[in-house]
Amino acid sequence: MSYQIESRTLTAQATVVIRASIPAAQLPAWLAGTYDQVQRFLTDHGIRAEGPPFARFAVHADAVTVEAGYPVLTPVPGSGRVTPSRLPGGPAAVTIHFGNHDDLGLARQAVADWLKEKNLEAAEPHWEVYYTNPGAQPAPVNWSTEVVTPYRTG
Repeated sequence: MSYQIESRTLTAQATVVIRASIPAAQLPAWLAGTYDQVQRFLTDHGIRAEGPPFARFAVHADAVTVEAGYPVLTPVPGSGRVTPSRLPGGPAAVTIHFGNHDDLGLARQAVADWLKEKNLEAAEPHWEVYYTNPGAQPAPVNWSTEVVTPYRTG
């Protein structure tokens, strides 16, 4: 699969999330339940999501530290497991993956290769923006996921 990587300057974005540290194999089921919980929180508090769901990851030897939720217009207080957060602003390498989520590693590797080729270093955990809800069961070729990796300059 071929990926087009582009450099973008992102604006910091307020978010509402749930955080966890879980085994990677549990991630798909955890994400599905998490998005439902955050969406209920937003609805219950009259807050509108300002974009599609995302998940931000840090991978460790035996687990994945993840925060998942939705961007919002302004910071909002959380409640219980739902907490405020933010996606950082600044330079980022971005690509779109079309297809099954099982193959997202190919997109992440393409971004890592691009950063290495440009002598840049990833700055923070990457995140993925899910433009297609895999729970809707579309044909895998129709899934669209943006992979975002912030990086340091100079």
